[in-house]
Amino acid sequence: MLELKVTITGAVPDDRRRGVPRTVRAWYAASGLGIPVAGLSDEEWARVAPPLPKGRRGTVRRSLDAIFYKARTGTSWPEVIKETGATIQASKHFNAWTSDDTWTRVNAALSDVQQAPLPEPQPLPPMIIEGRVDPSAMLHPEGRSRKECR
Repeated sequence: MLELKVTITGAVPDDRRRGVPRTVRAWYAASGLGIPVAGLSDEEWARVAPPLPKGRRGTVRRSLDAIFYKARTGTSWPEVIKETGATIQASKHFNAWTSDDTWTRVNAALSDVQQAPLPEPQPLPPMIIEGRVDPSAMLHPEGRSRKECR
């Protein structure tokens, strides 16, 4: 048997932040644009690279891919960085590029690539999950429970 107890400890988070730079999700929601479904090909990168800073060792391209990954998945920046190999510079690039309309130009240059819709957020309230498993209900390698083995 499994005994599980979930205790909700607060309200569902409010995703509307005030006084902070626009999030990737908020930018796409406001623009009504889709998100490229995959990382950019070399040909697509060549189309969007001209207005972007040059960067070193591919950091700008990794930032761009990380921003698209964040938009597609809705994951946090620390998770995006871990998954894509980008740095925190990706977040700084996004903030700079949205403030000077570079991000609008990047997305316009990719209007012909396959797009995915913006995923819907699934905010959860803070909670505590506690549980226990009755070891007598566990199966042994032979497929029998411990009670049947006695």
